[in-house]
Amino acid sequence: MELAVFFWALGDLPAAMSGGGEFVLGPEPWFLLPLGPFQLFLGKSEPNLGLRLRLLDGPWFLWFDVPPPRVAVGRAPGYALLALVRSPSELNLSWELLCGPELSLFGSLGDEMALGLRVYLRPLWGAALIREGGLSLWLGFSF
Repeated sequence: MELAVFFWALGDLPAAMSGGGEFVLGPEPWFLLPLGPFQLFLGKSEPNLGLRLRLLDGPWFLWFDVPPPRVAVGRAPGYALLALVRSPSELNLSWELLCGPELSLFGSLGDEMALGLRVYLRPLWGAALIREGGLSLWLGFSF
């Protein structure tokens, strides 16, 4: 899974659960445009166009992504965000632990393993992600 697609699918639960939009700079810049119950993903990596349909809103969250077909069910218990994400070839547990209003740890367990640290200065955020033995740095603007 490409870096930007990984971030969209597994590493950005706040945007997935809120249905918000984002503009993100990093190794593979991308843009997430909210359109009511839909989010349109535009990026430089393959697939460079994706669509998310949000089917349930809190306290349980359910969304469907294409391409590839991927379904996720999530919950926000307390200061954590959790989602079980299933595609035809992968199963992952995506998570984010909110350590305070300015800091969170996030990652994924399963077929895609990763660990990240996100710092918020709303509406801006910065993140460092360790995945596949490499470090990538990201800067985002949420709206």
